[in-house]
Amino acid sequence: MGLRLVRVDDRLIHGQVVAIWLKTLGAKRILIVDDRTARDEFLREVLELAAPAGVVLEVHPLETGTQRVREASQADEPVFVLMRSPVTALALREAGVEFDVLNVGGIGAGPDRKPLYRNISASPAELDAMRRLEQMGTRVELRIVAGDKPVDFSSADPG
Repeated sequence: MGLRLVRVDDRLIHGQVVAIWLKTLGAKRILIVDDRTARDEFLREVLELAAPAGVVLEVHPLETGTQRVREASQADEPVFVLMRSPVTALALREAGVEFDVLNVGGIGAGPDRKPLYRNISASPAELDAMRRLEQMGTRVELRIVAGDKPVDFSSADPG
C-alpha cells in the first residue's frame, strides 16, 4: 500500500484532511514533512490534538522526513504524507523518494504569489518546483477535496 497520497496543504491538518481525505484513503498514519512545524513544539501539539483517534501522526523535518517517507513507501500500511510547499515535495523527489502524483490542495494567497486555482496560489519558487516535478515524471494535480475533479497543474500554470 505505502504512500496513498502525497499532498501539499499549507494548513496541514484541518477539517477536509480529517473528514474527507483520511476516510477516502483509509490511512491510519499521517507523515508531515516540514522543518518549521518540526521545530515548533506548540504547533506539533495542536496538530496531534487535531488528528483523529486511531491515526498516528509523525512530524519530521526534511532531513529525517526523507528517509521516513521512503520507508513508509515500502510499508504495508496506507500512509498520507503532508507538507506545506511543493518545494518540499521536490526535495523529497530529488532525494530519491518516488511518488507518481503530487496533490496540491491548498496554498494561500500572499505577496509574490500568483493565483492558480480556487484557493491555491504559488510563489515563483513553488511554481518552479511543480514544473520540475512534472519534468521528473510526477503528475502535479490541483484538487482540494477527494470528490473534486483533478486539474493538471500544467493547464493552470501562469508561467
